[in-house]
Amino acid sequence: MEIQPFDSKAFFGSKPAVPKTGLDTTQFIRLLTVQMSNQNPLEPMNDRDFFAQLAQLGTVDGLDKMKRSMDMTQAAGLIGKTVTGVRPGSLQGDSNTTFEGIVERVTLKNGAQVLGVREGDGGIVEAPLTSLQSISQ
Repeated sequence: MEIQPFDSKAFFGSKPAVPKTGLDTTQFIRLLTVQMSNQNPLEPMNDRDFFAQLAQLGTVDGLDKMKRSMDMTQAAGLIGKTVTGVRPGSLQGDSNTTFEGIVERVTLKNGAQVLGVREGDGGIVEAPLTSLQSISQ
């Protein structure tokens, strides 16, 4: 009898933190607050600099909203298509690790797009968009 290694991260569905590639709104506000609280009261921040930073905040926020909208549009474009992917919560070595079916719906859970995929047996798999392996008509 062969004993398979057990990965608790896969079993409990935990994922490593995704590294941030840029500055998000929360970090920007925190930096701006620290900067303003540590400035010299006799030489306050230039108005031009302050408004430039506020404009940057608006740009960062707008880009973040646009990215979320594009991600949702991409996921919604999969409705009616046949997809194959890795079954959520499946363990390595499990014979039933993949699923295949037609995407029926897209929901947003904890900021991630989750697809409702109807399999051939009539069951629905709730799978994150990142678990897909292939898409076909």
